[in-house]
Amino acid sequence: MVLCRLKVGLLEEDLAARFGVAQSTVSSIINTWIKFIFYRFRELDVFPPREIVQLHMPECFKKKYPSTTLIIDATEIFIEKPNNPEAQQLTFSSYKNANTLKALVGIVPKGGISFVSTLFGGSISDKELTEKSGLIDKLQRNDVIMADRGFNISNLLAEKGVKVNIPPFMNVSGQFEESELLETRRIATLRIHVERAMERIKNFHILDFIPITLCRNGIIDMIFFVCAMLSNFQKPLVNG
Repeated sequence: MVLCRLKVGLLEEDLAARFGVAQSTVSSIINTWIKFIFYRFRELDVFPPREIVQLHMPECFKKKYPSTTLIIDATEIFIEKPNNPEAQQLTFSSYKNANTLKALVGIVPKGGISFVSTLFGGSISDKELTEKSGLIDKLQRNDVIMADRGFNISNLLAEKGVKVNIPPFMNVSGQFEESELLETRRIATLRIHVERAMERIKNFHILDFIPITLCRNGIIDMIFFVCAMLSNFQKPLVNG
């Protein structure tokens, strides 16, 4: 029942009819199991030390970015428009032109999801999201992370001795040097794996559209985290 709700996105009314129970029973079962699975997954430390990441480094990273420990990106899920004007403003994403919740997701080079933040209002910037996510506390000196150029966090992480590899920005003439174009393509080729990881999370169709009722009491944070961890049971994203 719980997996039908998460993966297929079947509504509680549908599940009640299929299983021959009251909708309130379905709701109680799902909430109970989501919390149970969430806390069991939370007991696991899925953020591996740098030595383990290096041991399983794929060949595609070894060539140009062998010190990479984490690839990060932000992802958004659509929610029902809140009635409260302040909540509307907090959750409105100019990028999606809709009300959303936003999370920071990190994967190791092999493709496994090793970091999932709680969900924030869609108006939050990538830099602020990184600051508030708790990721910085997990990073160690000499770690190297890869991110999109929208993550203006190099100075933020430099204080901790962490390097950030992001695609180069255009120079004053509005053009890229040939070497910069090459680096942009290299990073984009490797960063696509974090996008594939987030696609796996969103293949849990409960996340297609979130009603306000799921935004209360932190249950949507638990659902998102559980979906992310369940996606780790699939085949590795990166071979080699």
